[in-house]
Formats: sequence, C-alpha cells, structure tokens
Amino acid sequence: QQQKPQYFPPFPGMADMDEIWSEMQREQKTKSFAKTKVSDLSLLQREKKTKKVAKRMDSSLNWMSGWAKLKTEQEQLRPAEVEPAMAVVEPPTTMVDALEELPTGTPEIFLAYIQRDINCLAEESLSVRLTSLQKLQRLLVQQVESLATDIIDAVMDALLKPLLKRMKDRSEKCRECAVKILRSLVENTSDLSAALPYIFPSLVGRLGSEDLDGVAHLPEIMRPDPEQKPTEIAQPVEESEEVRLQLGHFVAALLLRCSPTQIYAYIDEATGLIRAQAMDPFHEVKALACETMISFCYNHTEMLLHFALPLARSLTSSLTHNHAKIRIAALRAVTACLWCGVWKHNFEIFQVLMAWQDPNKVPIKAFYEGVTNVNYMSTLSFDRHPAVRRFWFETLAHWMLRCVDKVDLEPYIAPYLLTGLCDENEEIALEVFWLIEKIGEAYEAEKEEDLRKTKQYGFDYTWTYGGRASVPFPLQGIWAGGDRLDHVRKTGARGPDFLGHKALTEHHHRELLDDAGEEEEEERLGAPLELPRRDYCWPDSRGLDVFPRLPRPRLGSRSWVRTHSRRYIKATFNDVVDFRDCTALNAGRLLCMSVAYTEEGVTEWLQPMLAALTKFYSGRAWAAGDTRAMQTYGAVCKLLGAFLEPSALWAQLKAALDAECAMDLDQRIASMRILAMSLEGHVEVLQSIQPPDPELKMGQLEPVIPELIEAMHNSDLLLSPTPESREVMWTVLFSFLEPLGAFLTEMQVSKLLFVSLALASKAPEPASEQRRKGRTLGAAEPAEPSVEIEDEDLSADASLSRALELLARGQPCRTSLDSLDSLDDEADNAVSGGDNATRVTLFQRAFGQIMERAEESFQVFQSVVQLTPVAVLLQEQHQSLVLERLASFGGALAAPETRCAAQALGVTLAFRAESEDFVWQVFQVLGAAQMSGSLRGLSFPVAMAGLHHWRRFVTQPGAAKVALGFKEGSKVVQWMSETFADQELYKKYYTAMEHAEKVLTGADQEDWVLEKARHIRVESERRATVVRCNAASCALLALRMDADDVAAAWVERGAAGSALFQCFSSVFATKPHTMEPPFVKPTPPELLLYAAEFLHLLLHLKEPAEEEQAGPLRSAPFKLLDDAARAIHQVKPDKSPSLPSGFRPSRAEEEQLVSDFIGAMLQLNLSLPPDPKAKFAPASLEDSAKDVILGWDASMEPGTKSSSSTISEVPRVLSQSSECLRWNAALALYILGMDLSQLFQDAFESCIARWRKRQEQGKVLLAQDVLHRSGVAK
Repeated sequence: QQQKPQYFPPFPGMADMDEIWSEMQREQKTKSFAKTKVSDLSLLQREKKTKKVAKRMDSSLNWMSGWAKLKTEQEQLRPAEVEPAMAVVEPPTTMVDALEELPTGTPEIFLAYIQRDINCLAEESLSVRLTSLQKLQRLLVQQVESLATDIIDAVMDALLKPLLKRMKDRSEKCRECAVKILRSLVENTSDLSAALPYIFPSLVGRLGSEDLDGVAHLPEIMRPDPEQKPTEIAQPVEESEEVRLQLGHFVAALLLRCSPTQIYAYIDEATGLIRAQAMDPFHEVKALACETMISFCYNHTEMLLHFALPLARSLTSSLTHNHAKIRIAALRAVTACLWCGVWKHNFEIFQVLMAWQDPNKVPIKAFYEGVTNVNYMSTLSFDRHPAVRRFWFETLAHWMLRCVDKVDLEPYIAPYLLTGLCDENEEIALEVFWLIEKIGEAYEAEKEEDLRKTKQYGFDYTWTYGGRASVPFPLQGIWAGGDRLDHVRKTGARGPDFLGHKALTEHHHRELLDDAGEEEEEERLGAPLELPRRDYCWPDSRGLDVFPRLPRPRLGSRSWVRTHSRRYIKATFNDVVDFRDCTALNAGRLLCMSVAYTEEGVTEWLQPMLAALTKFYSGRAWAAGDTRAMQTYGAVCKLLGAFLEPSALWAQLKAALDAECAMDLDQRIASMRILAMSLEGHVEVLQSIQPPDPELKMGQLEPVIPELIEAMHNSDLLLSPTPESREVMWTVLFSFLEPLGAFLTEMQVSKLLFVSLALASKAPEPASEQRRKGRTLGAAEPAEPSVEIEDEDLSADASLSRALELLARGQPCRTSLDSLDSLDDEADNAVSGGDNATRVTLFQRAFGQIMERAEESFQVFQSVVQLTPVAVLLQEQHQSLVLERLASFGGALAAPETRCAAQALGVTLAFRAESEDFVWQVFQVLGAAQMSGSLRGLSFPVAMAGLHHWRRFVTQPGAAKVALGFKEGSKVVQWMSETFADQELYKKYYTAMEHAEKVLTGADQEDWVLEKARHIRVESERRATVVRCNAASCALLALRMDADDVAAAWVERGAAGSALFQCFSSVFATKPHTMEPPFVKPTPPELLLYAAEFLHLLLHLKEPAEEEQAGPLRSAPFKLLDDAARAIHQVKPDKSPSLPSGFRPSRAEEEQLVSDFIGAMLQLNLSLPPDPKAKFAPASLEDSAKDVILGWDASMEPGTKSSSSTISEVPRVLSQSSECLRWNAALALYILGMDLSQLFQDAFESCIARWRKRQEQGKVLLAQDVLHRSGVAK
C-alpha cells in the first residue's frame, strides 16, 4: 500500500508571511491613537485621587524654563519628516503608458519598464492599484503570447508575491485581475517549482480548504465520520462569485501544469482545493470543479487511491443540485473517482451514495438529534429531468461494463438498473432494457465456462414447454408493457445435433429471433429509436441500438440478475407493505423486474414473496386504490403464475379456501386474488404456445384445476360471501373457466355450476341491520319491518350470465350476454331453443349435486330455485327435494330474515311453476312454516312478509283457487283464520319481544325502566292488530279475486267455509284467557270491521247451480265513510244470504252467535241506533284521494292489469281516528246484521225474549232495530 506523503515547505517562514504583514499593520494602527475613550462609565463615579504637587524648579534656575517651549516652536516650524515611500494618490503615468510596445530584448529591460507599475501594487489608493493591475493584465494576459519564456519567468519571480498579496485586496476587481495575471503566468512559465510553496498556501487560505470537515483540531481517534448529507460551504472566504470562478480556473490551470512529482508533494492541498470548489455554492464553480476533478483523477490515478472517497463525498451537493447539467457533471466526476479507488475505496463511495450505515455503529449525535441520510442513487433514479435519468442509467451500465472491480459493486447497482425499466419515459425504459442486454452479453463472455453446458445442451425451464411458450416482457411494471409495446419471440433452446439430421445452414443460435436469421433479426425488432445526441454521453451508449420490440431477455441478462437478486430481494419484501404508497409502488416495480429476469429461479423466495403479496393485498396499500400499484402487483402475480410450477403455488395458497384456515378474511381474500392472477398468467403461457398443441390440454394445470374446483365447491366462502370474497371468487373462476372449459369433466362442471349460483346469490338482510335501521326503545325487531322483499334480479348479474354461458356451451361468449329469463320455458324466449335445451341439460345433470350443498345456505338455494329451468324443478324426483329445502329454511329454526326470504322465494316458485298440484304443495309448506315455532320464536316480520307475498300471488287471476281452495286443509287459510281469531296474539308478541329484549340487553324484567316495559306492551298490541288486519285483508282479497272458483271448491268440501265462518265470527265475543295476565282485551273496532266485511262476503258466495240461473252475485266492497252514522239509516238488506255449504249450526249456536253479534255492537260504545242529525267525525284519507276499501286491489278494477303492490289499506285504516273506526265498524255490523237477521230470525226473537226477561233493554232495542231494518221484524 502507498503511504500518504508528508509535505515540508522549503521556506518555513514563507507560510506565515501574510500573518506577519497583518500584525505589523495592526501595531501601526495602535500607535496612531492619541486618546483612549472611556468605555466603562462607572470609572467616572469613583473618587478622584488627590493630585500630587509637582516639584518645582529652584528659583535660581528659572532661566532654563523657556527651553522646552522653544523646542516645541522649533518642531512646528520644521517641515514634516519624509516617510520611506512616497504615498501616491492618483495613478501615475508609467513607461507602459508612454510606449506602445515595450522592449523585450532581455528580462532586465522588460522588468525595468514595468517596475513602476509593480511598485504601485503596494499603494493604499485603490485606483492606483487597479490601474497598475489592468496595465499588467494587458501585458501579461492579453499579450502574453508575444513574450519570451525567460521574460515570463523573470516576471513570475518579480510579481508572484505582490500578486499573491493582491488576492486578499479589499477590491473585488483587484483580486480578479490578480488571479487572472497569476493564471496566465502559471500557464506560460517554464518552471513552477519555486512558486508552488507560495501559490498552494495562498490558494488554500483563500478558498478555505485547510479543514473542510472541521475536525483537524481533534485527535484522530476522536474525529467523527464525515457528513453523508449534501454539504456546501456556507460562507466562503472569498465572497465574490466571479473571483471564486477565476480561482477555479487558476486551480485547474495550476494542476494541469504540475508534474506528478509536484502533485505528489502537494497532494493534500490539491485535493482540498478541488473539494472546496465542488462544495462551493456557486453553480458555475461546481461545474468547473467537476471538470477539474475529472481531468485530475484521470491524470493522477495512481496517487489518488486514498483521496477517491473524500473527492466523491464532496460531490454530494452537486448530485442534488437544481441544475440538471451540474448533476450530470457530478456523475461524470463520480465515475472519475471510481477510476481512482479501484479495489480499495470504491465500495465506500457506494456506501455514501446509497446511504449505507453499519447497524453496529451509531454516531454520538444520533442520541441527541435526528440523523437522516440521503440515498443519492435513488434520488437520481427518480430525477425530475429525463436527461439526468437517462444519463444515470447509462452511467450504471458504464460502470458495469468498464469498472475493474465491478464484482463488489454489481449487487448494489443491479436493483437501480432494474428500476430504470419502470421509468415513466418509455424511451428511457427501452434503452435500459437494451443496456441490460449489453451487460448480459458481457456476462456471457465473462462466464462462458459456467454457461457453456446450458447453451450446448439446450436447457430451458419447464414453463416454456420445450421452448414453445413465451411471456411478454412487463416493461414499466405493466403486464406485456401495456397496449403500445410489441414483442417478438425467440427460438427455443435446443440441444446439439449429434446425429447430423440437419444441415449446417439450418443450425441456429440460441438467442436468435424465432424464424429469423441473423440478417433478419434487426428487421423483426423494428427500426432503432433515435436517441438524443449528447457530448457527455459515454462511448458504450453512443453505439447502442434501442429497438421498439422486446424479445425475451437473453441468457446472460437473466443469469446476471438472478445472481445478484438474492442480495436485495428480501429487503424488497419489507418495502412492499410500507405505509407510503410511493415506496410500495417502487418496491413492486423492482420485484416485477426481478421476477421477469429471474423466471423460475424465484421459487427460492416463493414463501416470503407470497407472504409479502398477501400483506399488500390485505393492507392499506391495496385499499388506497392506486392504479399504478394495482397494475404492477398484478403483473408480479401473473409472472409468478407464468414462471413457477402451478402445483407449488397451489400448495401455498389452497389454505385460503379452507374454513379451518388460521388467516383472517382479508388475508384469505388476498391469497385468492393472488391465485386468480397466477392462474391467468399460466393460462396466457398455454395460449402462447406455438404451434398450438391440442393434446397438451391443461398442461401443468392438469393436477391443480380439479383440486381447485373441489376446494371452491367445499369452501365456506360460498355460504356467506362478502362483496370482496364474491368478487375474488368470480375472478378465480373466470381465470381458467373460459380458456380451459372444454377440458372439464361433467362432475367438475356440476360443481362449478353450484359455485356460480352460490356467488350470484344475495343473503337476506341480517336482523342486526334491520334493528340498526328501525329499532326503537325496547323493540328487539324493527318497528316497521320492510316486508317488500322483492326477488333478486339475477339476470342483471353479468358474471353469472357469463359463467352459465361458458358452462352450458363450453366456449367463450361471442355476443352480448343473454337474459337469464331464457331459463324459463316461455313462449317469448329471447334465446334460441338449442341454447335453452343446453342449459336444461346442464341443470338436469347437476341439480342433485347442487341440492346437496344447497341445504347449508339459503341464498344458494334461492339462486338455484330462481335460475333452474322449470322443466328441471318440476320433475318428480326434484319436487320433494325442493319442498323439503323450502320447509327447512322457512321453519322456526331458521333466522327471521331467512324465513322472510323463504316466503318470498316460495311465492316466486309458485309464479314460475305451471303445475297446480306443485303450487298447492308450495303454499302448504309456506303455511306450515308460519304455524311452526315456539312462542318465544314468534316473529312479526315473518308474518308480515308471508302475508305480503301471498297477496302478490292471489292478485293473479285463478291463483287464489290454486293456492287456497284446490284441496281441503289449506295451511295458509288455516293460519290466516287462526291468526285473525287469536284474541291473545298481543300476549304472544309481548312474550316474544320480552325474550328478545332480554337476550339482546342481558337485563331481566325487574331491571327495565317503566318506559321500556310500557313500550313493549304498546308495541305488542300494535303488532297483533296489524297482523290480524292484514290476515283478514288477504283473505278478503282472495275471496274477491276468485269468489266463484273458491265457492265451487268449498261447496264440494264445505269444511273450509264453515271453519272460516266460525273463526271470523268468534271475534264478536271475548274469549276466556289462556295466558297471563288473566284477562283478554275486547276486540278493537278495526278487527270488528274486517270480521263483519269478511262474513258478509262469505254469506254471499253463490253455488254453481244458482250461478247458472241468476248469475254471479258479488257484494260491493266496503269503503270507509266519513258519514258512517248517516249511512246506517240507508242500509238495506242484500238478497239471498246463505251459509257456507256444510255449515248447519244448532239452535243454541245460532242464539250464541246472535248474542255475540249484538254484544260486539254494544261494545263499540256508540249511541245506536244513531241520531240522523248528529255530527260525527269524518274518516281521514290522508293526502290520497283514493277511497279506503277493505280487501281490495287496483288490479280488480276494469281495464287494470294485475299488480304486485303491498297491502295498502291496512295502514290507512289503522291511521283513522277511534270514533271514525267505531262508526264504520257499526256500519259494517249493521250490513252483516241484515244477513244474519234473515238467516237466524228465530234466534233473534229468542234472544230478544230472554233479554227482556233480564231487562237488558239496550240489547233489545239494538236487536229490534236490526230486525226492523232488515224487514223481517214481526
């Protein structure tokens, strides 16, 4: 190793010449002061000292007292003492001014002519010094070429010291002229040896380079590490930028004139001067310093080994300068420094550039203040100026191609060079690709022995399928480089032709393009791009051809990246999940480029890579929604699927589909998203195989796809999918279904059909969500549940349509998506018969297996019922299975929201079915589902949902007959009648709500506040009234829609009609209690209103025989009236009321019915019969002008189509005032009384007689009034 040279100046005293001169000037100024001003005012406040009396001269000597005065006068008269040098105030006229050309015969003569100007350089007058300097500048700078060398040497000796002094002149112009003259003398003198001991110390002092790091005063062991951040000289010694620029030129000229021996003697001073200029704040000085450093390093490489690091560190401020040309010049200077520090300090230079720090070495100041470092290589990689980025990547490639010790630098340069492939400028990214190809070519030549077997035996990775497949290069971190980039294929790797089957002309090189010779290769790659011409460009980049079309990277490039990627790839995984979006994006781009070159070699880091990708897709980086990051990481996943064995990826990701997986839902969804994109990548590899091979089928996916289908079929993600899981499952399905659907077996198609139906299904709204929307104090269910659970329009699901199309036809969709209504066997089918038959066959084969899994999830069963063709559903072996599942989901064990949806699904199934027997069975299941369950499981939303959807069905013509009257024992009719007749229903709802509140809050009834208990009580009564009214309204609507058909059915089996009559008439009397508390509230007037109207309609159903004679007779629907009291006086009896067929009550039952009927009228607490002149409360019609009609639908009006509207009149009826409801109930009872008085006249008479004996005059008068108005009174 070379030892650092020590400098001993030949003239020790000369180094302090300027200091001695300054000291002399300070002493002279001190002597000129006559007085010293008092600076401390406190001195004036002190006691004055007593002045001593001076000794007086003896009186005999008074004659001598005038001597001193005479001397003073003589001094005043004597002229001033002449100083050694005469002070010149104005510039004198010298020989240079007098003569146009000075004689240059000998040096002595020339010096004699300019001696006066040399003397004037020491004058105090600025104008004198400046004028002399300008004269000397004209002679020695502008006319220096006319002077002989011996003259210049003599002038150098005479002017060196005066000019060096003038470098510190107060005048900026004088300093500038002095530097220019010195530079000219240095450039033209024959020998600098005698001047160097004066010049270097003066320059060091003037540029302040004696201790740039500020640590010279410390012992070497205590000196801290130099600053890594950009460093500049804050306050230069020379304040003028122009003078510093001239000093820079002076230093450059000096270093060029010095011989290696002279440089060796002043190596510290020379490097310090260059460093000081590089750290100068003036940009032109920085640019000059970079050029000086470049020439200095290349000229004195051997002796700068230990100075390479300090020189490179001084360039940090230039690497981050605002001017692009300064950053480019700094890069060239750094390259020159690397040329000096070979095998020794180059790695340390890279540590500074990369902000590397030893983790075991922490600076002291880091304990007291924040310490930050700057990664200059990263800053240059993302520089704002394209020219700087282009030159930076060219410089990296130049280092790889030209640096002798690149072995130590390659692992640190490779990631930054790969980052250039993702530059935002596509032209720069393309250039970087071909620069890496050039590096790969050099790597192949260097590692020829290691790559020889690979080339000769034609080895290639398995993903290429024998060299037939290809993967487009992901330039800029985008799969295939985006739409604007073209790619070409290279020939596959082939082994040697040992048997000589091919001629020599048919042999080819491994790296040639497919179907192209060496002459045609450039034509296939396209015309080279025209790069910008630059003077500072490296020679390696000037002859580079940048083609617009990209092939697969050559073997050397892939091997080079694979060799060095293991040094940084694990650190890249940490940045993938960084909280900063830009860091995650850049890490993803580096990862993408590494995988693109490493190919199958990335298997080594598969597990940590998948863990990092899972964190990305499940963290905030993915949630941020950055489009660039999504494209980049999508390309990474597709590259993994393209290059790696699918079985290896599947082994790592299949746990995400297992219910027992330890990952949370976000991580499972992230793993599925990675799997989907990986499958897409390998599918594209299969599609790229040339020539196409039908026998290959699924290729390496052959063992993976069956396991994947089975795992998806059994996954718990299908049973309760979230929007995110549903989306990612669709992505996984379509990743292989469209291209590989033709190779699936029948069993696999059946499982995928179930998966598609499960993904398309929508779960019912949870009860917690309903409570969030409508829950009030004390209510465990919403106060007004949404009963309008409309059928999901699955035909609008594009994903499901696409999946069914692919599964049914086994080929991709070529036209727009067809409506799923084509699954029905309707005449207005939009799909051709062939397509419909294909789908029927698809569902026919898979229906049994689908229903096996459908029992676990209602939403899956719902989608199966809605999408399965009717021809498949109505098959005998399938009907019982469908009804069984429907009963299971609608029963008491299911959740309330599921039971509500089951009611809607049952009605939808009834709409689709064409078999009346199957519709009857469906409604039997729905009715039984409403009747099932315990008292605590009673649900108000379930009851309302059932009534709502039953109403939708019975509004269709002929539907009521099929659903309610086709067979005896209708569960729906039974539940509606029993619900309406249940006078203790409010107690049941109270018990259910009380239990739900206890479960929800965990508090006992004793802990409730009074307001909560009161609310539950009031709400239970309201719910009971609403359900009973809706049940009656639905029954009324069913009778009105198909009165004749229902009547015909009930004539044959009269038990149904008689049961209805008894149930609805039972509300007239209050039943004994069966539950606590031990009383039953009387029937409210709104229920009496519905009971009277229903019984009135029931008594006027005609038998078929009578219908043929007299025609159908239907009673007019009851409307709420605002003058119901007056309307009572206008009531007239209807003709021919008749009891339901088979209902023949006994005399005692008739009298009990009449007694209950009159008691219900008295219970209204009205003055009956009413006074015709009294004023009564009108009915409130709210904001609607429509009449409030009981059991009516708009579709029943002439010229109106069927409607699926909700039950509308019940809320309006319940919103009326109490007085209005009581008078309208009285009117309805009077209308019913007209019918009962005709049917049970004897019972009326018997009751009147009994009431007279008991003196119950109110009942007597009311019964007589009813008989009188009916016209049957005796």
